Amino acid sequence: MSKTAPPDTDRSVPFLRRSIATGMFAIGLVGLTAAACTGQLGDGSAGDGNSIDDRPIDPTTGKPAAYDCSVARTSPSVLRRLSRVEVQLTLQDLFQLPEPPAVDSIPEDTGQGGFRTIAALQNVSDQHLRAYLGIAETLGQELMADEARRTSVLGCEPAADDCLERFVQRFGKLAYRRPLSSEEASDLVARASEVARDREDAFRFVIEALLTSPSFLFRIEVGAAGSETSTLTPLELASRLSFTLWGRSPSAALLERAEAGELDSDDDLRAVAEEMVEDDRTQVFFNAFFKQWLTFEQLRAPVNPDASFTPALLEDMITESELVLGEHAFTPDVDFFDALTANHTYVTPALGKFYGLEVSGDGVSRVEFPAGHHRANTGLLTHASLISAKNDGDLIAVRGQWLRAAFLCEKIAVPAGLLEQLESELSGLTYLEVLQKRNTQAGCAGCHARIDPIGVGFVQYDKLGRYDGSIGIDEFGLEPRFEGAANESFDSLAALAAELRRSPDLAACVAEKLFIYTQGREPADEDRCAIDASAGSFTQDGNRFRSFLTAIVRSPEFRLRRAPE
Repeated sequence: MSKTAPPDTDRSVPFLRRSIATGMFAIGLVGLTAAACTGQLGDGSAGDGNSIDDRPIDPTTGKPAAYDCSVARTSPSVLRRLSRVEVQLTLQDLFQLPEPPAVDSIPEDTGQGGFRTIAALQNVSDQHLRAYLGIAETLGQELMADEARRTSVLGCEPAADDCLERFVQRFGKLAYRRPLSSEEASDLVARASEVARDREDAFRFVIEALLTSPSFLFRIEVGAAGSETSTLTPLELASRLSFTLWGRSPSAALLERAEAGELDSDDDLRAVAEEMVEDDRTQVFFNAFFKQWLTFEQLRAPVNPDASFTPALLEDMITESELVLGEHAFTPDVDFFDALTANHTYVTPALGKFYGLEVSGDGVSRVEFPAGHHRANTGLLTHASLISAKNDGDLIAVRGQWLRAAFLCEKIAVPAGLLEQLESELSGLTYLEVLQKRNTQAGCAGCHARIDPIGVGFVQYDKLGRYDGSIGIDEFGLEPRFEGAANESFDSLAALAAELRRSPDLAACVAEKLFIYTQGREPADEDRCAIDASAGSFTQDGNRFRSFLTAIVRSPEFRLRRAPE
């Protein structure tokens, strides 16, 4: 709070304000916690007609038959807290800021499989509440000090008699993604009038209260009917649409379109979605998806760097991948999967030197790889941001497992107790002997024979992703091989990239990754129809990334909300 007050008041008002804000949060959260927990625990086994237990057994496979995709189904809904990215982007819009505000004080979201959007893992601690309140205080102070922006955000002059009430309704609707009830609005105005030191401070109080409320911090969906599976209300649909494509709360214009019935028909919803994916806000949000999917949000500096290394080099590596992925995802009529075999990249002079390329000028330059260069036609697979070591592990196994997990959605887990069981057998062996043993011995080979022959193709790249041609792949005693590919053996990473790009599982895997990122949960069996339809639409549309996004929205399941078990 910016205005000076007598010492006793200056101490008590912040304490009172924090107490009120956190108290309002706690009251609202009590009714939401049970829904969140039961939603997360729902496993589709309640015998409701949508569950896996109700499906007939296929006599050929002995497994439950595939769902009839002519009937829309969805797994139980989960209560989702806004991620740190979603809070940041939403605040940028609410306060009409040219850049996203700093939100470093909010604890980092817990990750799973690289993604930081999994609802089941996101809690709200006292550290979260302090951060939310601190950010709201800062943004409120800055807003009221900026006369031009203040008028635009408030929608009226603060001194006007009804401005506070109008602001509560206007700003509150944007923050809550729904109109405030008369009780909510009148209570908020009364609280602000009671504790504020002056007229402007009342607006700051309202901002702080709204932005620490569960109605802002959680994406609440109730549905239009009381049945177990119901259609989202128009405003809930607008909210889901905006968070799915833009990673932020819906704008006033989108809420108005929803209230006017412009999302009611499938054709109208598709038209609005196609408008939205052309907006720069889509690219901003899915730039974060690429980083989480391919695990290059944060890079690890070498333990003993040489004199040429600087921390800025890591940022250059991240920028390289951002630009290549953004180019292939958002340039019209470009095949997204061409990023896997691209023969060009974007580097600074420092990163060019790291890669052994001659790059002139300043800033970022587009560079084509000459014939015979070790990165020619390898696309993303030789980006240092993707293949550099992000933890202490065996690079051969780590890189092979990463490729299968990221692009083919294969989950490879070590059975409990196996490492301890094999520790004595592997003790004293050289690395090459361990490599041979784990690719031939029962209990190990089932996994390692699928990942090590891929990882060995990367051995000429060190932990930082720098190429060393003096290393011979044949020294490791494994033939580079991509098991399951049309042509399993490969003699270069360009050949591996080409086989990966042709994999029939690639589109389905990317569709699954997008589902996890946008829906905040791992897909259940009931979600497979929507994922398969998304992958099919993408393929039919020439592998255009935007078609993935509009296909998510077009699926009948997108309109549905299923109650937690």
